[in-house]
Amino acid sequence: MPDLDPAIALYQAGRPAEAAAACLALLEARSRDADILNLLGAALVSTGNGDTAVGPLEEAVRITPTHVAARSNLALLRQQRRDWAAAEAHFGVLAVLDPAFRFAQDRLGAVRQERGDLDGAVHARTRAVQIDPCSGLAWFNLASVRMLAGLFAEAGAGFRHAIAEDPAGALAHVQLGEMLLRLGEVEGASAVFRRALRLDPAAPNAGYGLARCARYRAMAAVTGTPTGGVAIRGPFESATGYGYFCQRLIRTLRESQRAPLEAIGINGTESWPGGTLDRPVAARAVVSCLIPLAVERVPGRATVTFSMFEGTRIPPAWRRMSAFSDLIVVPTESSRLAWAEQGFPEDRLRVCPLGVDPVEPGSVPVLVAPGGRLVSSYRHRVLNVSDFNPRKNIDGLMRVWLRATASTDDAVLILKLGRSLDPAARAELGVLVRGAERAVGRRLAEAAPVVLIGRLLDDEEMTGLHRAATHYWSLSHGEGWDLPMTKAGAMGLGLIAPAHSAYLAYLDEGIARLIPSVVGPARVPGQEGFHPPFHGLDWWVPDEEAAAAILRGIIRGGDRLPSARDRLAGRFTWERSADRLLAILDEAGLR
Repeated sequence: MPDLDPAIALYQAGRPAEAAAACLALLEARSRDADILNLLGAALVSTGNGDTAVGPLEEAVRITPTHVAARSNLALLRQQRRDWAAAEAHFGVLAVLDPAFRFAQDRLGAVRQERGDLDGAVHARTRAVQIDPCSGLAWFNLASVRMLAGLFAEAGAGFRHAIAEDPAGALAHVQLGEMLLRLGEVEGASAVFRRALRLDPAAPNAGYGLARCARYRAMAAVTGTPTGGVAIRGPFESATGYGYFCQRLIRTLRESQRAPLEAIGINGTESWPGGTLDRPVAARAVVSCLIPLAVERVPGRATVTFSMFEGTRIPPAWRRMSAFSDLIVVPTESSRLAWAEQGFPEDRLRVCPLGVDPVEPGSVPVLVAPGGRLVSSYRHRVLNVSDFNPRKNIDGLMRVWLRATASTDDAVLILKLGRSLDPAARAELGVLVRGAERAVGRRLAEAAPVVLIGRLLDDEEMTGLHRAATHYWSLSHGEGWDLPMTKAGAMGLGLIAPAHSAYLAYLDEGIARLIPSVVGPARVPGQEGFHPPFHGLDWWVPDEEAAAAILRGIIRGGDRLPSARDRLAGRFTWERSADRLLAILDEAGLR
């Protein structure tokens, strides 16, 4: 047995590089021992060489599968590198090797949560609490994942346990207050938020929580016969899809004076620009333009959730959260079916299509393609506006563009990704493009040029970006509505969209080119497992060959797309959307 003690002493003395050298010397003497390999891996990690550490740790686990230290180090390294599938497998083995090893259960829960397996994460976190019921941190972690899983009452109980074990924990108090608001317990939430601020005057979100408690108390204090008012809560100050449609509904209701209106921001402190909409109105319901997790119940008011989903079924967690709403309103039949397929009562589901902004005059931005040619000089200018996530299928978009186009084509792809592409996102995009090149067997330089825009644009700039294009193209795996697509159609751009989800609510072959699609698992491309928000669920997979044929037909064959302008601008206005929402509330006796 080789003498490992000198290397261990070097490592413990904070000299990992020398410890690694000592381990390598032992290995060169043909001592393939799991303890040596584990120490080498740990030392390499300490010197910042995590990539190099993987090999020795994997070899140690192969030699001795029950080596807890080596497997723990390897699991942690996989977790740090966001290799969730491998990390989950190793932590799972550790949990079997030592069922009383709380560390393994804690980490297993964390990794499952990252992968979107919320029920699995609840199971692991519950086991961690059973192992150490006096750990406030274990209770906090369990309560947090219960909240995400839609187990609100159980989450509240978990945060109370966390507070009992650690009474000075301000964050647990804040989270308990958030849970109480979701359950409609405003007074209890208010007391907890105040306690959090006494413990830590800078406790994150405690002040916002108190502000919402005050708003909800003021709303509950409005007495007398309801006068048909509408209270709307949503992220109307944020540059998100939910923020956009919430803002448009509020603006339409306010300008048309269709009903007395109260607007409540996501934090409760926001003010509507140019007017006072923070005064409570007599209304029977609060309409929340939010995902179910963010919806809060107001005492004395019905809870209406205006939301959407992009897959064939909502997640089980959304089903549990939706149970706290009296009515779920969605923009399309596709979303209605997503709730119904998960067992939500259909008599509590309503469809209210969103609107399309009227076309307004505006300037066209000056865009330059790689090589210096002006984008405006290309005959075919194809636009895609997407958040940079797997559901938007940017990898598929790139594969199709590589297959369908050549550098000699009079065409350019304008790709607007995310609100802000940081260096890490740009590096990820580079990996995605290289993967598309390998899959197709062509380099990006051989295809028609791509212009990347990776910064936040305001409404006027986004309109200008649409004006710069002749066509709008999506290859998404699923949409709840797709505001950029409808905007493009109303502006007269030619539309190319997958034949699935929300697109079928406002497009057909008469006004767009539709790409055949099939239902398939919501997998992350190039990785093992599901896209976390869609864990265990399905979405749609567009036919890439058909999409390439459509693009070639437009770019090289002169296929002229019909216009969707009249249908979108005529049938889908914000006035109609607001009227439909009011009609839904009236029909349900909630106004």
